[in-house]
Amino acid sequence: MKKVSSIYKVFMMIFILVISAALTGCGGDSAGGKGGKKVEITWLVRTDANMIKWEEQTIADFEAKNPNIKVKLETIPQDEIDQRLTTMISSGNVPDVWSSNWANSGFATYRGMDALLDLTSYVQNDAQQLKGIPDHLMDIYKIDGKIYGIPMLGIGSYLFYNKDLFDEAGLEYPPTDWNDTSWNWDKALEYAQKLTKDNGKAADKIYGLLDNNSPARKAWSFGGEFFKPEAYTTGVMGEPAILDNPKNAEALQFFTDLINKYKVSPTPSALDAVSQLGDPFMTGKVAMVVNGGWGFWAYKPAEFNWGVAPIPYIEGRIPTLYVDPWNISAKSKHPDEAWEFVKFLADPNGAAKSFMEATSATPADATLMEDWYQQMAEITGMSVEDIKQVNDGAFVDGKEADNHLITKFSIIGTTIDQTMTAVYEGKKTVDEGLKEIDKNLRSLDLD
Repeated sequence: MKKVSSIYKVFMMIFILVISAALTGCGGDSAGGKGGKKVEITWLVRTDANMIKWEEQTIADFEAKNPNIKVKLETIPQDEIDQRLTTMISSGNVPDVWSSNWANSGFATYRGMDALLDLTSYVQNDAQQLKGIPDHLMDIYKIDGKIYGIPMLGIGSYLFYNKDLFDEAGLEYPPTDWNDTSWNWDKALEYAQKLTKDNGKAADKIYGLLDNNSPARKAWSFGGEFFKPEAYTTGVMGEPAILDNPKNAEALQFFTDLINKYKVSPTPSALDAVSQLGDPFMTGKVAMVVNGGWGFWAYKPAEFNWGVAPIPYIEGRIPTLYVDPWNISAKSKHPDEAWEFVKFLADPNGAAKSFMEATSATPADATLMEDWYQQMAEITGMSVEDIKQVNDGAFVDGKEADNHLITKFSIIGTTIDQTMTAVYEGKKTVDEGLKEIDKNLRSLDLD
């Protein structure tokens, strides 16, 4: 019995060693790859010379903390992203991490292509690390209870103005309170007329006001709406609402009058001409411009003093929001590793903070906002309180950009712009233009 017992003990020891070795060799899936092997994920970004240093440093920092994950950076010019992404998705050769709103189409288009990974379980497991991102931003990319994107930016729309030109004209700066009804479109027109300078030479003209928004978002500024509510929840345009809301005609008539009646805004052809010299606001050719919040960092290099104000008041006004998410491709071969990278990008103590510091972009994470207010106050010469008021006010009634939430919006937008260009040039009336847009949108085959 003692001999049998000894043999049994030896056998059990060998068995345990074999099993241990097998478990060590096989290993489970982890953020470092299978069996400790190094895996490579691709990070797709827009070509931007101002971003490359941050992108390269972010990759270096991430790889230092995650030695088994290599990040390959792929840059594509924004105008090419839609076409190239469509090819990637159809071939299955997809980037692992990217932003669906960095193309000319947006989130809804790519979700409609089943190109975005459901991140719900990842978010639930790492909820503590994402707690700084407000629910109203997270909810933009929650569809039918599933989360498809992690917000990285929370940008509103504003009116940027050239303080030096205001000073020359003896004008008071606009308020920062979105509820101040004295700063309305009539007041903005009055200011634009005083700021416009025309000595007969087109190259020297300074325009008082430029609204960079699309026609549909110009309508939002007056409480109008081109599409029905369900278009923003289903992602399908459906029947347009262009002729249903009189605010649409009111808004576009106002902006057309700025061009042709009051001559304080450039025609499309004149805008193309002055843009040859660079951004019209940056070159001092426009005194006030309505633009997305990227103006906060785009205008940093300006050689003049500038400030920020609300979009002029009118009942029902809706500012456009631009909340860009990080996404993971549904066909990613390494979703766990890609999620580790997304978490790293969203870390308010790491990449999200360095992104804000490097670009001045408005962060999605609320814990970074105080730093951002301070940074913008130093750039604009405005008080921290005023920066906070003008920024936060944009989100009270703001709505996420239509091209982000309605599928195949690049086709829709092109269709609208083709007609509105003729309206702005005075070749069609606003009523004729809206009827034509309604007809053309209804004829689109968006299947």
